[in-house]
Amino acid sequence: MARIMAPLVAKGPIVCSDWNDKRCLCYVPSVELRHLRYFLAAADTLHFTKAAAQVHVSQPALSAQIKQLEEEVAALLFERVGRSVRLTRAGEIFRGHATRALREIEAALAAIAEEEGLHRGAVTVGVLQTVHAYLAPDIVASFSARHPNISLKLEELSGPEIEQGVLDGLLDVGVGFNPAASEGLETQRLFEDDFVLIASRRHRLARRKRVAFAALAGEPLVLLSPAYCVRQLVDGSFRAANIAPRIAIEMNSIEGILATIRSGAMATILPRFSLGRSRDPMLSVIALTGPTLKRGVGLLWRRGGYRSAASKALAEQVRATVDQYWRS
Repeated sequence: MARIMAPLVAKGPIVCSDWNDKRCLCYVPSVELRHLRYFLAAADTLHFTKAAAQVHVSQPALSAQIKQLEEEVAALLFERVGRSVRLTRAGEIFRGHATRALREIEAALAAIAEEEGLHRGAVTVGVLQTVHAYLAPDIVASFSARHPNISLKLEELSGPEIEQGVLDGLLDVGVGFNPAASEGLETQRLFEDDFVLIASRRHRLARRKRVAFAALAGEPLVLLSPAYCVRQLVDGSFRAANIAPRIAIEMNSIEGILATIRSGAMATILPRFSLGRSRDPMLSVIALTGPTLKRGVGLLWRRGGYRSAASKALAEQVRATVDQYWRS
């Protein structure tokens, strides 16, 4: 009796010569640059219509490209929720890799462009709020005059955001705290700044040259919110002095804090750099002791990372602007 053999069924990847067969071990997903750009726009906005406008395509076109990308990676990257979307776990994973991949490609293009000198390119820098307020205008004006064909983007960020941005490759260089918290960063010193008590001329401590943290017990203060490293340093100094500060107001803007201080009877603690070059006649600046509080500010680079000519030129401009600031 003849035996009937059941057909063999592949239960996994197969070895073949057809690269379009996704079961094949040699299959490589066909992911293109536009897929990455469209995906990241949607991941940032969590809204396909807004993402389409950001990358200058129609919403149906963007949706089709996202669907194509999901088919290529064999995973659902977005969960549709009404008119908005949210990233799936696979989408969160893909986002980090897509961001780094796109940045690497941009870095490669920048390196090629450098063969022509600083005639084109782009640089993104993250800057601390206190530094951004007083140095950014001079940095932008001088850099743009010297390198008019280089696109410059300055982002005002907190210290941790700057460090993470540099580590993730979202920022080419940062102007943040020195030393940096992460070992994955290299720093170059720019300056050291001391913290001072700032109060209106009418304040009871206005005529003092210096005051200890312990003397501020019960003093109503206007401080930055706890999310800022400046505030965290201040809180640490109060703990060192065994004092629980009386925080009357928390704000996210240094300009807002200084405006409040000018018109009221409260005080604040900020880096001296926050006052800018000119001496405000409405404010008194008092040195702090017990403990003396200082912070370092420097340029932050990803350790071992590529430094484009544009980012090095920007760093040089930052150093020159800082030197000019302290000389004036």
